[in-house]
Amino acid sequence: MRDYLPPIHIRVRGEHRQFLNRMADLADKSGDFVVERKYDAMGKEGFDVVNLRLKKSSLHTGLGGQLIAQPRNETSVAVEIRAQRWAPEDPPTYEVYCAEAKALITPLLRAYNREAGTRYRLSIPSQVKLEPKLPPQCMKLFKRFTALANKSALHPLDWRRFYEFVRNCKSRTCYSEDEIMRLLVKEGFSKKHARYIGDVYVHLWNFKRLT
Repeated sequence: MRDYLPPIHIRVRGEHRQFLNRMADLADKSGDFVVERKYDAMGKEGFDVVNLRLKKSSLHTGLGGQLIAQPRNETSVAVEIRAQRWAPEDPPTYEVYCAEAKALITPLLRAYNREAGTRYRLSIPSQVKLEPKLPPQCMKLFKRFTALANKSALHPLDWRRFYEFVRNCKSRTCYSEDEIMRLLVKEGFSKKHARYIGDVYVHLWNFKRLT
């Protein structure tokens, strides 16, 4: 399964654009990046982006980062890492993505902190926090299904318990096929079988909304 890639951000005080400008200047000064400033991007006021394209050679092709400020978010700047081709796996693992984010952005943040007297840092959620979670009542039904199921070929009674899980789960969220698959794989299902059941879940949930 592909790893979920974390939403990374930097909590900042004051005006976003001032922070972005100083970070862009530091990146220029380092000589390691081709820097692009795109303010009010796509004609959207306050949607500011700084692109940092790495000049140095890397295991990854076309590696770079983006600092993104959204007008609706006054307390943080998002960090996204991109590559035309990741190595050795594409898309990257959680560990590789986070390592490149730290390698690209942390030196610039340290320089910024020295100049500005701040303590800004990258905020990266743990891999565990990115995994899908069911509400307690839904999880109880889900565990009942997985504990009794024939994980290689569902019995009609297994399907019945799965239908009961979908019908009685009170969550207002429709979990994606991928999220249900990940939960099932953790309980011992094969990826192929788990993906099929995840697809059935989505169809059942959408049908439930219409009834």
